[in-house]
Amino acid sequence: MNRIGWFRNRPAAAGTIDDVVGEWINDFEVSRDRTIDKTRRTHFFVLPTVAAVVILAQPDALIMVLSVVTFLVLLAIGRLPSRSIQAGAMAFVDIVILGYVASGSATAWVAFLVPVAAVMSVGWLVSRTMTWALWLSAVVAMGLAAISAHPPGAAVAVLSMAATLAALNVNNLTLLGEGRHSVLRVADLVDSLPVVVWETEADGETIIRAIGHVAALTEYTPTQWMKTPTEDRVHADDLKKYRAARESARELQVPVVSEVRLKTRDGSYVGVREVIRAVGSPDSMHLRGVTLDVTDEVSAREAVDRLAAVVDNQSDPLVVVAPRKTAEVEPTIVHMNPAFARLAQYEGEPLSGGNLWEVAPWLPNTVRADLDDMVTTGRASDRDDLSVATPRGTRNFDFEIVPLPDGSAAIQFTDVTDRRHAIELIRHQAFHDPLTALPNRTLLFDRLSQALAAIARDGSSVGLLLFDLNQFKEINDTLGHAYGDQLLTTIATRLALMVRPQDTVARLGGDEFAMVIGGATVEQMGDIAKRAGDEIRRTIEVGGIGVEVAASIGGAVALMHGDDPHVLLQRADVAMYDAKRSGMPYNLYVPDNDRHSVDRLTLMGELSGLIGDELRVWYQPKIDMRTGHVFGLEALARWEHPRMGLLGPGQFIELCELSGMISQLTFRVLDEALAVMTDWPGQRVAVNVPVRNLYDRTLPEVVARKLSDAGVEPSRLTLEITESEIMEDHRTVVEVLEEIHDLGIGVSIDDFGTGFSSLTHLRRLPIHEIKIDQSFVSGMLDNENDYMIARSIIDLSHNLGHQVVAEGIEDTATLTLLRELGCDIGQGYLFARPGPIERIRNQVSSGPALDASGILLWNSK
Repeated sequence: MNRIGWFRNRPAAAGTIDDVVGEWINDFEVSRDRTIDKTRRTHFFVLPTVAAVVILAQPDALIMVLSVVTFLVLLAIGRLPSRSIQAGAMAFVDIVILGYVASGSATAWVAFLVPVAAVMSVGWLVSRTMTWALWLSAVVAMGLAAISAHPPGAAVAVLSMAATLAALNVNNLTLLGEGRHSVLRVADLVDSLPVVVWETEADGETIIRAIGHVAALTEYTPTQWMKTPTEDRVHADDLKKYRAARESARELQVPVVSEVRLKTRDGSYVGVREVIRAVGSPDSMHLRGVTLDVTDEVSAREAVDRLAAVVDNQSDPLVVVAPRKTAEVEPTIVHMNPAFARLAQYEGEPLSGGNLWEVAPWLPNTVRADLDDMVTTGRASDRDDLSVATPRGTRNFDFEIVPLPDGSAAIQFTDVTDRRHAIELIRHQAFHDPLTALPNRTLLFDRLSQALAAIARDGSSVGLLLFDLNQFKEINDTLGHAYGDQLLTTIATRLALMVRPQDTVARLGGDEFAMVIGGATVEQMGDIAKRAGDEIRRTIEVGGIGVEVAASIGGAVALMHGDDPHVLLQRADVAMYDAKRSGMPYNLYVPDNDRHSVDRLTLMGELSGLIGDELRVWYQPKIDMRTGHVFGLEALARWEHPRMGLLGPGQFIELCELSGMISQLTFRVLDEALAVMTDWPGQRVAVNVPVRNLYDRTLPEVVARKLSDAGVEPSRLTLEITESEIMEDHRTVVEVLEEIHDLGIGVSIDDFGTGFSSLTHLRRLPIHEIKIDQSFVSGMLDNENDYMIARSIIDLSHNLGHQVVAEGIEDTATLTLLRELGCDIGQGYLFARPGPIERIRNQVSSGPALDASGILLWNSK
């Protein structure tokens, strides 16, 4: 609770006006009692002496008796319980004795008028009633004495004495009353204030008196507090300061202000401010002071100090300007924290009174305008992310101008430079490739969307090229990822340098790049793709080695191939993979080659039927070119689709590979082929195996078990592997093929000539047969290159000890030429089209396909 408020609303307590009156009465009674005691002692010492002198001067028995009686009376008076009664009684006796003595002669009467008046004044110390009783006693005693002594003018003298004494009584009683009222007024003033007024001895620690709200401040009564030792009244840490303040007051003789903590009765502490002053001479010095509770003020001051410390120690600049009546008055600095001083490169003591525009002329005009606007509107304002050219360099700040209660304004600067850079970095990282710093897929999509939107407005065009590096994996695996990264950054730089600023080159991930070319036509796309391919093929120095890579490039043009970014990307991707499969450097999107149509996706969802009872295995004979007899059969998968009819492998093999079902299909075909071999003793069958199965080290074991279960000799089975699928000289593939070869199973390389197998690679593979791709066989009569390739493959295979199979023989001229070149096995429509095993078996049973001279005996039609 607020102590001052409590003081103002509390009832009267010890140490308030009642105590002040008590103090005043107490002081008066002490003084009175001291006077009475002195008077009584005087009487005991003086009266016997006076009586003795009187008796010696006038020996009279009556006087002697009176003297003894008076002395006894005084002794009796000393036994009375109250000093007030004692004083009154002694004064009355003195008046009676003085009246009696004064009655002896006129001279004595006159002489004792003043002593009688002096004795009467004792009543002033006792009470108003006692004063007037003694006045009456004096008038009566001196009146009776006047009758006896017959002094001249006695009546006038008695009346004059009575009037004079009455006037003295009225005057002195009035003065005493006014003194009491004065004390009451001072006490009331003290009681109305939340203070304690005190007085101490010269040492400053022995409290003589204390008035005011002692109990409210310390929870002690004034008497208890006055008796409490200084060490128990003052906080131990403040004792030195407490005593130093009192020493200063004694030495300097001026008021001294000090703040200490006083201990309350419950052991807590209250902060107070004391004003101390020395009074009196050096020999009789006292210290007087006023103590005020400043707990709330100290708390507020500490809060202000804490706030000031926070402001001064914060890293963000802050400046406070004085109140302004109009915007025309330039702002004057009231306070600036060290951060602002550093920003403004201000050196020296904290500035107060300086012109803000002179100290910080670099403040933005918008901030100046907001500060001027606040003068009239009184509204706070803020500005975000303003770039400011400060003396310490260009920084970005958020500004906030806040009106303060006294009319001043605080300008808070928040440095957001690092935050801005971080946001820009995050934004850049979100839309750019971290390795090459090119736009990533997200930003490419955005740029492509903008380009397509521009087409809708101005009817222009936009081209999209996708790049896939062909030999990147080999380089990455051979030289390491660091060199692979160097290769990618070099290619990224080359591609970025060949386009215009309005075009975009992006890295999509891995070894794939993309290029968006605004306004490109189909013809221009081909030229740009050729130049880009040439740039990529240029030798790149990587790890001290000059390497060359090529790229497969696919292109699509809007609006010819689509008006949606997703569609355009998908179609450029289709074109790129067509280029990769065909071995061409660049292909433009052709709808007929799109394997990602809706029908294709639907077909992928129906593959479970192919693996089930919709699979049909057809067979095509392989003819020994020397004897004309059937050498063996090749098992070929067909899909008896319930909706689309009979589908060839070109329509579903790739879907099986994408869906991961190719291994299941391979083993289903193998099971069907083994069933045929079981039913047809001695017949050889070749089954195509995708490269994915060759990475499975359990493949030899699975095939061996199936052969054993079917009771088929391993030598009757041949596994055909496409050349392009085993270009990578992978250790696992080689080891799996060696295990298959060790089992006695034949291994054949299918479609030979379309891949890039080296002689070393070919020698390392455990194969027994090579099949010439039908593209060379069909063109060898008309194309000399195809003829030379076919001839070279036959010679190479024989030199390596492998037999050669020619696929796709469709006419007798090609058959004759192949026989002349020494080809071992022939296969094609000339002999027989693929068909169900029943038809093929019937045709084989009819006899050899060729006679000894090579004349065709079978009719494939």
